[in-house]
Amino acid sequence: MRAMRTILIVAAIATCIIGFIWFLPNLLSPQYFGLRHKSAKWYSDFTAACDSVIASHPSGTNEFTSVSVTDPSLPKIIRDLHPLKIKVGPQGFWMLLVSDSHAGFGLSWDPMWEGTNRSTDIWVLHTTAESDDTIIYSAKR
Repeated sequence: MRAMRTILIVAAIATCIIGFIWFLPNLLSPQYFGLRHKSAKWYSDFTAACDSVIASHPSGTNEFTSVSVTDPSLPKIIRDLHPLKIKVGPQGFWMLLVSDSHAGFGLSWDPMWEGTNRSTDIWVLHTTAESDDTIIYSAKR
């Protein structure tokens, strides 16, 4: 019984250490950390750029469209982040950003969830790194 408990404790500690090492690059990435500490003006400009990309790529009600990251029509503020992937739809803007981590991290601009419904008035900008989803800006749209 004692040996089994010791094995479980060692396995749990090893899992935590491996998970920490796996997720650490996202959390220490200068780009990820920098995005979480921009000015309100930068967030406002960035989300306006996201809205312009959404408007220029109309799609169906629930469809998302991939946008080439080399598209010259992308606003400079978006291109400056050097995204790996961009998807847009009527319900939001999403991009996967350059990162040295295993899975990268995302930046999304979409309607805020209120319980089980999405608000169409309040939109949120949030970063997502692995399972860490953080709202960094919100605005009435």
